[in-house]
Amino acid sequence: MTTVETPVQGDDEPRLSDVGPLLVIALVSRLRAGGVPVSTSEVLDAVSALAVTDLTSRPKVRSALRATLVKDVSHDVLFRRAFEAVLPPYRPRSDDPPAAPSAALGSADDEEEQLLDSVVRALREDDPDGIGHALDEAIDRFGGDHDDGRSAGHHAQRVLRRMNVPDLYRRYLESDRDGTGFDRGVGAAEARAAMEQMSRRLTDMLSGRLREGDGVAAQQLEDLQDRPLLRAGADELAAMRMVMRPLARHLAAKLGALRRRGGSGVDMRRTIRASMGYGGVPAAPVLRRRRPTKPDLVLLCDVSGSTAQFAPFTLTLLHALHEEFRRVRSFVFIDGVVEITELLEASPGVIDPHHLLAKRGLVAKDGRSDYARALTTFLATSGSAVTAKTTVIVAGDARSHDREPATAVIAELRHRARRLYWLNPEPRAEWDTLDSRATEYAARCTGAFEVSTIRQLTAAVAQIL
Repeated sequence: MTTVETPVQGDDEPRLSDVGPLLVIALVSRLRAGGVPVSTSEVLDAVSALAVTDLTSRPKVRSALRATLVKDVSHDVLFRRAFEAVLPPYRPRSDDPPAAPSAALGSADDEEEQLLDSVVRALREDDPDGIGHALDEAIDRFGGDHDDGRSAGHHAQRVLRRMNVPDLYRRYLESDRDGTGFDRGVGAAEARAAMEQMSRRLTDMLSGRLREGDGVAAQQLEDLQDRPLLRAGADELAAMRMVMRPLARHLAAKLGALRRRGGSGVDMRRTIRASMGYGGVPAAPVLRRRRPTKPDLVLLCDVSGSTAQFAPFTLTLLHALHEEFRRVRSFVFIDGVVEITELLEASPGVIDPHHLLAKRGLVAKDGRSDYARALTTFLATSGSAVTAKTTVIVAGDARSHDREPATAVIAELRHRARRLYWLNPEPRAEWDTLDSRATEYAARCTGAFEVSTIRQLTAAVAQIL
């Protein structure tokens, strides 16, 4: 891993004046390895930009390089990781003189209070380096074991619970307490945006750690079709969205051609009749005509927690295959359920999970996954969509936080539908662990598939159809 070593200037910041072209070359090398297209002219632009930039200011150097090297917002995450790897922020070395002891630092609770204050301060000052440093410490303190096979979203939620986000929100607003009503309203909006920014940054940082733990170099992306969806970083998810639509079109064309060819064996009567023109030689075998009936399709996708980033891929793939069905209706759920058929039909590509989570009615109670409640509500409000001609596909991790299982409602769906399939984004080795009821639900379905990668997802859909 290439890192630019820089001498320390004073006690605060690395001295950047001696880096110049070396920094650009190292950064461009990482960006290209990660799949970001950087041309030679852009490299020259970056070097020229550094010549008129205050090289003692790390944020200004980052801004100049981003402006010249990054053309697509989907590459922002990869750029930030590459920049921090090539030019990491300065942290005191182990041989630096220790800071004077403070009476306030007497316990772990005091240290946690200072850590949370530093997070809020960095968010208020919109300091990316400060936010990254503070969240690094928060992950080290609250993150626990990252090698338990769970997703980055799961670990991020654990860290956020330990950090007590409502308390961070209150601390953020403390300085606006004496302002006008308008000022307090603006401050509340800024606080909500800051909490969302912190959550996204935390998830991205944990994705990076998990990838490094998997033995994957930070900037060397493996085949996107084989990358586990629940452990993909933000940059990988953006790249996956770009390849998903062409992949869906290819699968649709392949299945359409197979359907048009028809045939499920040789029609001997028609073959013998046709062979009369060749002296009884069956030179042109005739296949049986297949008259397939197009079923209806109902999709039910769990969008709680980390599965929210998996659901859009399933929805996009199956909607691209709409010609294989008479009618397609799509629903998303957490503990409430909402139909999104029209939203998907108007979407040109893989929909952003945030658009799904913003739908009113998705959260009916406490916003935690509840299969029994959500699917019971679906049957009560839209159960008429499931008939003997309907194929139902449920996509989710089958985890409901030890709440009442949805066994009975799954059995009812199977009774009403022509076929019922379950697509689970978790590796099969994680089924039935902790609060998972994957095998119990699968036993009541026509079939259940592990679809932790795009390749597995497309293979499962092709098998279903």
